[in-house]
Amino acid sequence: MSSAPPGVWPVVGRDTDADSLAALLGQLPVRAQILTGPPGIGKTALASLVAERMPERTAVSIIALSELAAVPLAAFSPTLTALGLPLEPSGAVPALISRIGRSSGQFVLVVDDAPRLDDVSAAVVYQLVRGFGVPMIATARLGETLPAPLAKLLLEGFAEERRVTGLAVDDIQELLLYRFGANGRRADASRLAGRTQGNPLYVRMLVETADREGAVRVTDGVVEIDDGPTPPGLLQTVDAVIAALDADDRAALRFASLTQPLDLDTLDASSPWPRRVFEALAARGLLINDAGTRAVRVAHPLLSEGLNALGSDAAGTRSHAVAHLRSLRDPASRFKAIVLQSEGAGAVDAADLVWAADHAFRSARFEHAAALAQRAAGAAFAPAQRFRAYLVLACAKSSLGELDVADAAFEAALALTETGSMRAGSSTGDAEQAADTSAHEVTWGDRALLVSRRGEHLAFRRFDVAAAIRAAEKLQASAPPTVAATLDPELRLWRGLVGQMHERTGESDGDESPEMRVRGAVASIMTESMNGRTAAAVEAASLLSDVQARFGVLDPFAAAMIGFETYFDLLSRGEHERAVEFAEQRRATTGEGAGIWTSTVAEHRSYNGRLAEARRLSALAVDQLRWRDPFAIMPLALAIRADLTAKSGDLVGARSLLDAIDPAQRSEPKALLMAAECEAWLAYAAGDSARAAALIEAAAEQAMGVGFQLVAAISLGVCIRIGNADRAAGMLEAICEQVPAEMRLYTALRDVAVALRDRIPTSMPTAASALVAGGMAPTALDAVELARRMRTDAETRHRLERVAMMAADGVDAPLLQRRDAPLISQREREVAIAAASRARSREIAERFGVSSRTIENQLQSVYRKLGVSSRDELRDALHETGLLDRTAD
Repeated sequence: MSSAPPGVWPVVGRDTDADSLAALLGQLPVRAQILTGPPGIGKTALASLVAERMPERTAVSIIALSELAAVPLAAFSPTLTALGLPLEPSGAVPALISRIGRSSGQFVLVVDDAPRLDDVSAAVVYQLVRGFGVPMIATARLGETLPAPLAKLLLEGFAEERRVTGLAVDDIQELLLYRFGANGRRADASRLAGRTQGNPLYVRMLVETADREGAVRVTDGVVEIDDGPTPPGLLQTVDAVIAALDADDRAALRFASLTQPLDLDTLDASSPWPRRVFEALAARGLLINDAGTRAVRVAHPLLSEGLNALGSDAAGTRSHAVAHLRSLRDPASRFKAIVLQSEGAGAVDAADLVWAADHAFRSARFEHAAALAQRAAGAAFAPAQRFRAYLVLACAKSSLGELDVADAAFEAALALTETGSMRAGSSTGDAEQAADTSAHEVTWGDRALLVSRRGEHLAFRRFDVAAAIRAAEKLQASAPPTVAATLDPELRLWRGLVGQMHERTGESDGDESPEMRVRGAVASIMTESMNGRTAAAVEAASLLSDVQARFGVLDPFAAAMIGFETYFDLLSRGEHERAVEFAEQRRATTGEGAGIWTSTVAEHRSYNGRLAEARRLSALAVDQLRWRDPFAIMPLALAIRADLTAKSGDLVGARSLLDAIDPAQRSEPKALLMAAECEAWLAYAAGDSARAAALIEAAAEQAMGVGFQLVAAISLGVCIRIGNADRAAGMLEAICEQVPAEMRLYTALRDVAVALRDRIPTSMPTAASALVAGGMAPTALDAVELARRMRTDAETRHRLERVAMMAADGVDAPLLQRRDAPLISQREREVAIAAASRARSREIAERFGVSSRTIENQLQSVYRKLGVSSRDELRDALHETGLLDRTAD
């Protein structure tokens, strides 16, 4: 065997562990594995070996570095490059979740040094594991604190901790055989094992040091190693390796650690270190290639930490790193450069600090946005720069839940708009442009943006909607008309939250800032979608997409709203399967706004009667909204969770969840209606159906008053279920007068309620079938049961049973009216569909492994129960219920 070059060492002694871990990661439900142990014990090598044991999956490399902990999504940079995804966090987060989350069976996450993950990377990992079931193996040094999202995975039982132990003597002998092509002396291997406790990195450092010092001899096929009588500890050994480098090599290694992953092709003639210096460091095992790229990074975090501790020429090397990153001229590199410069002793230009703070906020890196904005506010002299710094500081602190600090920052920004005269122009919507012009003054557009941002803070975090409305009205009374009109969409939303209507003050001439256009579009998507005005909602979404395409991400959460107009349009048209499929796609692609869409899918599945799935998604939605809740969806998510808890039979738990919602948080129409639904469930369980109906009717009337027609109509379905549909029928008739006739979910609810009110059971089969197609199977089932209790003819009874057969498929939620088992069994259902699809009895029998006689007996049972006498009549009956597609004929 030929000896391996220095720095090249195999993974030994880990086969059994790797096989066991790979098997665990392949099981369902997924339990992520977190490998812990002291530095150098081989955690990273074992994690890589586990990924190799799963060849059916692509390993997603996530490398955390303390030097880049301030850079959003820095840990994912190798994967972003390898998968060809956007590098900016605003685009990268949804792209990552879409690519990996929606294909969870194709990937395995390999997280190196998890305690050093930046917050955005940690949150993405949490979503992929918790929300999409992507397997993960991570490493962490023993005793270090995991990021909150990963710690939560352990707490929730979605991850397990595994301790990695050292190598045995035989393993070390195998290493020496590979490294030198000769068998190591047993005594030397035993001594190394004892002194290092089997730590692979420590073994490697001692052996390589001994080799450089000439203390390794190969004689007659045997390796003899003299590692010295008193070997230092691992950290001291690493320090010794660094100290053995000359000053120039140490500086180059430090430069690589600050800029990693360092693409050597980007080094120009002005670089203090030519490419060959880094190639030589790689040959010594101090740098390694970044997976899937041509870039390099430091081989082990201990080397970076040793370089930091040494501090040799730290300022000069940092300056070179900053200059190199700035030369790359992309926003991510510019941000990294500003962060490095701000962490050093040198001064940072105020324009750079304002730009970086705004960039961090748009990337949802709120902690760093606040820190940079605080520094920018102290460094800036131009009013516009200081205004922007305080505005970013306020918004970041508001997003972090530090509401008092946010209030103070908003007041500081407001003070800057009240000193002197303001220009009539609009805000640029671009911190870079504003900050780079020292003469730039605060404008009316800036003041409008402040009122908009502060209004979001007041309405959605302070739950003081009235204060948000007062501030907007005050501005509208004094601002130029075109500026005043930019606040109309948000005023309409805020007034809707407190049961008021809003008329526009005028038409904007289109010169408002891009940020105000984004904020207005977000508010319009929310209100117009709920009002059933699809065209207006689509127009708002198109505007939002256009502005973000032209100016980049101006709001870290705005993209989450894109698609709600499509979802609610599909839902309103009675195409619930397409609607939930679309919502699932958005849940996997919306990044920071994932909680909004997860809550939407949970609510959708609740109305479908998929109770177990809805409860799982509801719990996840609450978790995600605790991380990011830009539009105060948490009260709605908690109400959904309470409602599902009540439906599961835990009335005490439901009451506890409901009571935990602050009364000030219930004013939003959807949260109000969902809380009313839960209260109605509790009242019905207590035997008071009249109160249950009254609760729903009052909440629906309030929602109708502000134009939230869709949610009002859906909630009125509860009145149908409990058998008190008389007043609900009239309210649904009024709603349907205001929406287009093609909105079939509305009309189906109306027709079912009217059939019950007017006691016309013959109208129920068609109406209930439309309601099932609209996704409200439990409501349809209870309505069918109520119709069955009326005086009906045989044909109507059979038609009602066919609808019930269709509606019951997949429903695991309890029903309020129907108590008996389904009319036909699941096997009879499958046989009926196969027979109606023109399969012969013999073919069906072979499919299910039974005799043809058994199939014939089951068919006769189906005929009798459904009131048909032939396959042709069976086919027509299944067509009527929607269980058989007519295009299949």
